[in-house]
Amino acid sequence: MDKPMNTKYVFEFEDGTTCEMTLAFYALLMLKGKNKNLYDRYNKAMNGMTDKKKDYDELESLTILYTAYRCANINEPEENILSESDFIIKCGSDRKAVGKAMQRLLNPKKPQAFGNPSSTKQATESEKG
Repeated sequence: MDKPMNTKYVFEFEDGTTCEMTLAFYALLMLKGKNKNLYDRYNKAMNGMTDKKKDYDELESLTILYTAYRCANINEPEENILSESDFIIKCGSDRKAVGKAMQRLLNPKKPQAFGNPSSTKQATESEKG
């Protein structure tokens, strides 16, 4: 059986604090039940990324990241959750960090097998090729 995808990502805010994020389908399903408005805005943002006829709004990336933050903290009491505006303020303006988070969340990787010589050899050979 294949190893499950690593769907959790630890994001570092501009002030050095961190939070977990995920876009796992089950977490999105739970979010849909708890916060339909955010879920709908997330879907609109995701569809906007793939719609070649539409100009992509950069702030939609932050909607996606906030959704991932809410999904990772789906069972937390509401008073422990950052508001969307506070989340955006904490993100600052590091577009590279936002882009990296988006990449990791939308294209999760399988966990690496550390210490497995065959996987290390395959990775080295594929990097050469």
